[in-house]
Amino acid sequence: MALTVLESPKVNKQISIKMRWVIAIISLFLGIIIFIVSYIGMDQQTGLGALNQPILSWMISHRNSNLTDIAKIVTTIANPLIFASIVCLIVIIWAIVKREIWRPIMLAGAMAIAAATSVILKFAIKDPRPPQIDMVPLFETDFSFPSGHTIGMAVFLFVLGYLIYSRHFSVMRFWVWIIIAIVGTSLIALSRLYLGYHWLTDVVASLGLALIILAVVIFIDIVFIKNSRSE
Repeated sequence: MALTVLESPKVNKQISIKMRWVIAIISLFLGIIIFIVSYIGMDQQTGLGALNQPILSWMISHRNSNLTDIAKIVTTIANPLIFASIVCLIVIIWAIVKREIWRPIMLAGAMAIAAATSVILKFAIKDPRPPQIDMVPLFETDFSFPSGHTIGMAVFLFVLGYLIYSRHFSVMRFWVWIIIAIVGTSLIALSRLYLGYHWLTDVVASLGLALIILAVVIFIDIVFIKNSRSE
């Protein structure tokens, strides 16, 4: 059986277009607010930015060998190259097993947007990372804002959760999506802070960007669904 653009026609309990709009709009506005607050904090070292150094100092003071080993493992999972390989494998398996291409393409596209956004903003803003003396080796020497690891994991969990939940609605799936997304993103963000690779404003900004990308994905999905239904 050949691959189809849409998922199986047997899919039921999809959330309504109206609900998709609600989720997208909330995600967009919340993401914009979070990013703006983070950017201003980073740029002016006020508000959220005033917590950058205190949070880093607190993390340094609570380091121990066991936590450091765990943080290294967690942050390695979200390494852009390693994570990109994992996502590609998931996309390929999803397309083959479910015999569809739309949702896998949406996931892959969202991850590509996340990676591009991170790289572009890093070189446009050029905010320095914490001093190397505060980092746990291996050192990272490129720019700091935003956190590429954090935005990658957040976008993956947010978008994957939406693509599954929106087609197979249940209250339990919704809350499982939210909890997994929060826990997964938080673990990566905390590992980046703990290892001294990022400031607080970096990881929070990445959360805001991930919500914006989620909103864009939902908007595109809505247009695609409407066009598919009209054919």
